[in-house]
Amino acid sequence: MTLIYSVILCLFFKARICQLQCVKETLDDTEFSINVTTPIEVEAGDCILISYEFTFPTNKVTAPYRKIWFKGDPQNTISAEVVDTVESETKDTLMIDGLPRGEYEFGFKLEWGCNQTYIFPKRVQISVSATTHTADVTVPSMEEGRAATLRCDAFPLCTVKANIHWKWTKAGGQFRLESDDDDDDDYFHGYGEHYLFSILFGASLTLTPTADDHNTNITCVADYGHSVVETTVTLDVKFSPKILNSSQCMVEGKLLVCVCISRGNPLAPITWPSLTDFSVTSSSSIQTVNSIITMSAADYHNTSVKCISSNELGRAEVEIPLQNYTENRPNYELDSNHSSNAVLPWIIAGVSLSLNLILLTSLIICIKRYRGKSQQRELGEEMNTYASLNQPDVGQEYSVISPRTRGVSRKGPGVTRDTP
Repeated sequence: MTLIYSVILCLFFKARICQLQCVKETLDDTEFSINVTTPIEVEAGDCILISYEFTFPTNKVTAPYRKIWFKGDPQNTISAEVVDTVESETKDTLMIDGLPRGEYEFGFKLEWGCNQTYIFPKRVQISVSATTHTADVTVPSMEEGRAATLRCDAFPLCTVKANIHWKWTKAGGQFRLESDDDDDDDYFHGYGEHYLFSILFGASLTLTPTADDHNTNITCVADYGHSVVETTVTLDVKFSPKILNSSQCMVEGKLLVCVCISRGNPLAPITWPSLTDFSVTSSSSIQTVNSIITMSAADYHNTSVKCISSNELGRAEVEIPLQNYTENRPNYELDSNHSSNAVLPWIIAGVSLSLNLILLTSLIICIKRYRGKSQQRELGEEMNTYASLNQPDVGQEYSVISPRTRGVSRKGPGVTRDTP
């Protein structure tokens, strides 16, 4: 027991002595240097190699010592290496796995002895741009109803292997395809058989396409964690022709006009067997062929017309029934007459109302003018009556007596005058 106490006491005093010796020295920056290339420009995901060479005073840095690289803050260590021998100069290379797009700063420091540290003031600036790497997608020749396997190869970026999955863009939106283990048969209902498996650095997708899958986009997505690479391809699915329900034949007057519309890949030309002496107009758009024939209705007495469309994968034909457009025309005329008869009373009522308004307006104007003249005439008569009532009748109240002149009486023919 005494021996145990002695050992513990010895270790205690030794530790106390070491702690007394752990005093940081004052270091001279001129004795430390580092030579490194900066700035460094890389793409996202690329390996970053930092080659450097540094010097330090061997009389102050003791072995073993640690070489430490940090990102940003000196406490954020990304690489540390212990060196057992002391050399005044050393060369080395640091490799950093791929980084996401952005700007970064890295630094270097040494640690030795008891809490001795020197941080080199020079920093390494690294600029990471967007990646230009792509995934390689191989698409085989595809035919409706036959299984085909697509392959996507995405090689590792630096030391990171990609996680690969598929996206299929269809009319209903985007769908992410997984392996059969996910049991997503209902989720992919109607999109054909599919499975996904990895081979080395790639993945394959097997599906059974339909005509509706033609011209749809499928994307290989390679996810590296720090960046995502996508490659999109458009599916070219070959399929035999299909004649659309919009095909029709009509007899209009003396002409027979038939339209046949077919869809197929490759384009499926249209023919009209058993017909002679007709004119035809054809046009095509994407995988659709549109053919129109015109001929004399008197030269054709059957009740249907055959339309045939064919390409290298197959042939389609259909009997298009004739629709007698002339028989339907009286109904159309009846409807037109009915519409006209329905509209005509409203037109007559409108015209009648307009005429009545004009006559009524004219009558009102005439009445106003007549009343105006009558009032003026009555007013004039009243004024005259008033004036005549107010005029004094001088002739009735007074008589004028002529004075008699006294003098010689003169006689003449018819005149007798007295002379005073």
